[in-house]
Amino acid sequence: ALSIFLGFRNSACYDRWWEARRQLGSMVGEMRSFARICISLSKIDRADRDAMVRDAITYTYELMHALRKSQRPTPVPAEYSSTSNIPDHILRRLGLRVAGQFEKAVIGEQIYKLLEERLTAFTAVQVACERIGSTPTPFTYTLLIHRTAYAYCFLLPFGLVSTMGWATPLFTVLVAYAFFGLDALGDELEDPFGDHPNALPLLSLARTIEINLLEAIEAQEVPEFLRPVDSLLT
Repeated sequence: ALSIFLGFRNSACYDRWWEARRQLGSMVGEMRSFARICISLSKIDRADRDAMVRDAITYTYELMHALRKSQRPTPVPAEYSSTSNIPDHILRRLGLRVAGQFEKAVIGEQIYKLLEERLTAFTAVQVACERIGSTPTPFTYTLLIHRTAYAYCFLLPFGLVSTMGWATPLFTVLVAYAFFGLDALGDELEDPFGDHPNALPLLSLARTIEINLLEAIEAQEVPEFLRPVDSLLT
């Protein structure tokens, strides 16, 4: 029964991890599509086009920082001090840029609709990731598994000693290792945006998007892909 409970919890936690990875993977595709549409519009001034693409890059990094909820490498810019959701603020600014091009008749209604669909897709990914990050596995369920696993492993030697004899500690340790290992794995998979080894490489995904978009606008300076640190991507 304990194995079934642990397996169910780990499956639920893995579903959260995989759903987060799918959402961020779709973000990469949506960003590439957004940049491709922007650079294909020759009527848009190059400076305006580059500003739109760079806003998309900034949005990506701010979204990753917001999801990870860890210390930022740089202070929050003063222009974002009045907002509680920086990624959404940048997305609104990007929407105003797109709307401005439409109002100036630089782009038509069909192109405006295509760009707006990409911005809506960005919002959908952000909302899905925020939902995953703000809705953990019920605490009572996790606590019940923790306590049951400890109680089981504490009582296990008394049930094995009559048949295992001196080998009882060895078998107890092996069983406890399996149960507590699965329990710890579930704890890490439950938070796919954390900074633990099994978390998603948010900054690496953001860097990938940045490189793809900068190459799309033919920027002169393009950063390199992030390299693993101790065999792990951040």
